[in-house]
Amino acid sequence: MAALRTLWKRFAALATDYAYKYRFDPFLRTEVHTMLVLVSFSLIILIFVGTITYFLYRDVTTVMSQAISEAIAAQTETASIGANVVLKLQSLQLRNITTLASIVIVVTVIAGYIVARVVLMPTRRALEFQKQFIGNVAHELRTPLSIIKTNTEVRLMDADIPPDVQALHKDNLEELDRISEILNNLLSLSGSLRPERIEFQDIDLGTVAEIVMGKLRELADRKSLVITAKVSERRSVWGNASALEQIVTNILKNAVTYTPKGGHITLTIEPVHPDFMELTIRDSGVGIAQKDLFRIFEPYYRTDLSRSRARGGSGLGLTIVSELVKLHQGKITVQSVEGHGTSVMVLLPAGKKYLREKARGSRGREGMSEIAVDFSRHGNNHSNSS
Repeated sequence: MAALRTLWKRFAALATDYAYKYRFDPFLRTEVHTMLVLVSFSLIILIFVGTITYFLYRDVTTVMSQAISEAIAAQTETASIGANVVLKLQSLQLRNITTLASIVIVVTVIAGYIVARVVLMPTRRALEFQKQFIGNVAHELRTPLSIIKTNTEVRLMDADIPPDVQALHKDNLEELDRISEILNNLLSLSGSLRPERIEFQDIDLGTVAEIVMGKLRELADRKSLVITAKVSERRSVWGNASALEQIVTNILKNAVTYTPKGGHITLTIEPVHPDFMELTIRDSGVGIAQKDLFRIFEPYYRTDLSRSRARGGSGLGLTIVSELVKLHQGKITVQSVEGHGTSVMVLLPAGKKYLREKARGSRGREGMSEIAVDFSRHGNNHSNSS
């Protein structure tokens, strides 16, 4: 009796512990739910198979009896009776197998959908929590960061500040700008995962590119870079202005950052295909190695850790570009040769107004003003204007 009590206590303790884990561990709960769904699915399949089998044998008996009765009534020969029975059984077999296969396929699809929903539920909730957490933290950090930056800039206005202290504060401002950029990228990434909050309308992509080039002009001038813009008169896209500005900024800033002094960058906006506009940014920079090219859209991935950190890379820029392009139902293509530059092509849906004009027969490339620059591997750079 004592042994039974001990065994019962252990069983109760295990059951209590399991119930506690089931309540607070979402992954254990998902495992249990998945097993229950699979068991239910197996029982349903067995019930259907049993039912179909029952009707199959019942129908076989009926068919044989009918075929024999018909043959006897018609005074058919014995060989003909057998052939008639076989023919009817084959027809019955085909019908029952088709019915059973259809039912199994339907039940499998439904069960698979339910299992997928159950299995992915914790992941879906974790992603929702992650998005909310990233947004909240980024917003909370922006206020103290802004205060620190303002105080530093005020201190730099003092005329009597020693040169070494001034240099230190300028370095601090650069680091604060880096932190601010990382926070903005995190907020953009968090926002891009919530498409229901983003409003779309006709946007002049040429104006967006002009604004971005203006913001990066100082950085480009510091490196004596030549940025050439070739913009078609037809450059309206269906999108969100803030998201498009983020796309152009991240791509163009990468081009400016990784193009050596005296290099060239070309930005082109033109209509391509029936209903799309293409933004192309080409640079004569350091390029991307083939082994890294397939991973550049991964969050926080850097092709060269020391180089990227030294130049202020956060590892989120192209990830955000990829998500925002996907949000616009567009396409992004990257071509690069290590040591000879990179080309980034972004395909975006044309604006609704442009599509209406195109339907009335307007020409897509009308008014294109361009300068073609050839950056060959042999270093023979030349320009053609038209």
